[in-house]
Amino acid sequence: MKSSYSTNGGSGSTRKVRVRLLGGLRERAGRDSIEIEGRELSWKEVLKKAVEHVEALKEAIENDGSPKPGYLVFVDGVDYRLLPEDHEVVEEVVVLPVTHGGSKEVSGRRVELIHLSWRDIEDAVRDVADKIVGSGFEPDVIVGILRGGIVPALLLADALGVKNIGVMEIKLYTSVGVRKPRPFLRQPLVIEVKDRNVLVVDDVSDSGLTLQHAIEAVDLYLPAQVKTATLYIKPWTNLVPDYYSKSLDKWIVFPWERREVEEELKASGYNI
Repeated sequence: MKSSYSTNGGSGSTRKVRVRLLGGLRERAGRDSIEIEGRELSWKEVLKKAVEHVEALKEAIENDGSPKPGYLVFVDGVDYRLLPEDHEVVEEVVVLPVTHGGSKEVSGRRVELIHLSWRDIEDAVRDVADKIVGSGFEPDVIVGILRGGIVPALLLADALGVKNIGVMEIKLYTSVGVRKPRPFLRQPLVIEVKDRNVLVVDDVSDSGLTLQHAIEAVDLYLPAQVKTATLYIKPWTNLVPDYYSKSLDKWIVFPWERREVEEELKASGYNI
């Protein structure tokens, strides 16, 4: 279902920009997209006009057009946090909940979880390892991104017979569904990777920002080649790793973080 919103300010030709709504936001708005018509619109201007046209978007968009906590915006395929506020939209703006909908709700707050078992993890590691071997890539060093990537990194190192394992810490989420404005390097790499093939490992690629930041950080140490692997990806990730097992659209609870996630959810007002 699509609609149009027209703007008459200024001269020159206008064009249509599509605003796509994903997950639970799409269901609550009763549509999957809106067409905004205008000339030289920034991504914030597009979203402000979208809110004027679809009142349900007020739950996701601030008055100034920026996304509220718990929501992500991609502008022509790029995370909005990597763009200036006046960046002009060419074709499309995508708005989605961080948790992409939900089945648990407290005071209007939703989160949908999928609890994975150790058997699930073993199967995913085996799948990723097979894909790495099948591609012909032979990592000399495996770098796990703390904290979620350290267990997959250790399991992949064992499966691939890699002895050199390093870690680095990049922070993006401060708790379930709550992000820092940008990822930051909390612990730098402390293993030699110069002229070596490096496999960067994390548990999941959500927005893709953590992996992208990790690649850029590892590149500073002059490796021969860098490839990435995660056990899972989210359908909306902006960076698909070189190797992964499955795509999941729920908030993933790994077996090594179950208590931590439950405590964070309870502290944030979710009923679990």
